[in-house]
Amino acid sequence: MFAKILRFVCLLFVLTGTAMAAEKMPSRYDEMREFYLDTGHQNMPFKLWGVSMTWHRECQAGKVAQCVKLAEAFETGLGPLRADMRVALGYWRLACKAGSGHGCARTAEVILSGEANFVNVDMARQFAKTGCETYKTPKACSALAQALMRGPDAAQNRAQADALIAQACAANDDDGCRIQARQWFDETTDVALNKKAVPLFEKGCAAKQAWGCSGLAEAYNQGKGVPLDATRARAAAETGCVSSTGDRVRACRLYGMFLIKGDKASLNKGEKFLDTSCQAGDGVACVVIGQIGMYGKRPGATTNQMEGLYFMRRGCDLNNGQACDELSYAYQKGLGIPGHGGVTIALLDKSCRLGWANGCKYAKMVADSNPGIRGTIPKIDPSLTVTQQLAEAQTYVKSASAADRNEGVNAVVRLMQEGNEDAAWVIGGWLVYGLDGVFDTSRKAEGIIAIENAARVGHVEAAIWIGMAYWYGDGVKEDRKKGENYMLIAASRGSEMAEGIYRSMLAEPIRVESKRRAEEFAAYQKAQYERWSRWNASAYANYVSAGSTYTPYKSSSYSGQSVSSIIDNSNWNQMYNYLSGSTTACPSSNPYCR
Repeated sequence: MFAKILRFVCLLFVLTGTAMAAEKMPSRYDEMREFYLDTGHQNMPFKLWGVSMTWHRECQAGKVAQCVKLAEAFETGLGPLRADMRVALGYWRLACKAGSGHGCARTAEVILSGEANFVNVDMARQFAKTGCETYKTPKACSALAQALMRGPDAAQNRAQADALIAQACAANDDDGCRIQARQWFDETTDVALNKKAVPLFEKGCAAKQAWGCSGLAEAYNQGKGVPLDATRARAAAETGCVSSTGDRVRACRLYGMFLIKGDKASLNKGEKFLDTSCQAGDGVACVVIGQIGMYGKRPGATTNQMEGLYFMRRGCDLNNGQACDELSYAYQKGLGIPGHGGVTIALLDKSCRLGWANGCKYAKMVADSNPGIRGTIPKIDPSLTVTQQLAEAQTYVKSASAADRNEGVNAVVRLMQEGNEDAAWVIGGWLVYGLDGVFDTSRKAEGIIAIENAARVGHVEAAIWIGMAYWYGDGVKEDRKKGENYMLIAASRGSEMAEGIYRSMLAEPIRVESKRRAEEFAAYQKAQYERWSRWNASAYANYVSAGSTYTPYKSSSYSGQSVSSIIDNSNWNQMYNYLSGSTTACPSSNPYCR
């Protein structure tokens, strides 16, 4: 009896596991509805499909697991639920209010990071405090510490923040230990504290946490807290970048820096890691790969000089003082871009403001050798970010003053020469559609080149525009494959419009074939009808001339179709299914298929 019960329990477990594994997921083929969630900053509209609407109702009813499920789905994307941190934040807030300390911590982290398009330190503190003090969640205590170290009262909160970090790390919270280790490693020259950071890095790296591996790589690379060991440093960086979890940007930058010291294959691989890290916001990675391109001193490198300028500009926009200094040198020496003293000094001044000592030194040298150089800084300050400069340029080109319009155009041209794709897109639009008082439409071909250059490096709007141009042959030679490829670039960058257009492009051959078959079938129907009409009229005339009435024969014992009629209908249906596309073949033995 016990054995039977055990078998039943095992079977039930298997069936339950199978049911869980086969849990229904949302699909674009399901019913869809629009919803709104409060992010603390706005009522965010979004769409839900199928079973996710049930999750939403259960979340609003206070079921924490469903709130967390939806929050994670919108963080990473799940089927038709597109990744959107603003929606994810709304669900994390609901999870916190439903009693999840993890939800409170995640809410605070997202708000502090600005991933949901706003930062509110007081709000982050409120949610983190609830998670830490009410729900006793170590991760929330780490988040509260980070929130306390932000804002105008950060200095007076430092002791409380340090105590929370120590408390969280003692409870084995990864964030707490990460912050604790970075404090001991980065914020002091005390050798004893530097050494205390290393075991935390080792523990984190052993658990395949990227922060632990990157810290360990830096320790061995600098000989800080441990003996200098380049081999161990590289191994830790590789582990952190390739096979760890968490934020891997720093580890990948370190690994990339080791790779570029090797042969051509290793160099090219390292360039990719540095490029990715720079795009992810690591200013140091931007400088390293920017140097490869700007100075061209590494044979076999794939990064060219314009790309080097692009990376330096991105690093400068990320407030890396060395990147601003390096970009200023390009303008001073005319490295891949026209020289400009005003741009040079503006970038050096920013480098100095960011605390880069060489920037201050060179700014003084340049200004001393040319006292009036700051008077040549363009009206649109080159030390501003690309986004800020483009916004100002758009205002300038709308001015009634020809001088101001030229100032705006010059700023955009300068950024395009630095390799910026947003600037190329703007210039391309002006050349294609004209800019009152500056460009007419006679330079459309140049504009298309600029737009395509922007599309090649992933500019979404440019990729959609040039993709449609190639699809329809508008201004370029029709090339539908190119059109598809550019649309795929835009779709891969998260554009729903591009995704829809791309699916439509792929379906075009099916639509064309279906239309051809429909036309073929319509012509066949017409021909058959004409044949039938001729035969029917002839048969009727023969019967009438013979003095008979035309009445189809039916057996007195069988009221259904004759065998020949059944075969004939089968052949007809087979031919119809072929022409309508539901079957792929129509055999030659079928008289209707000949």
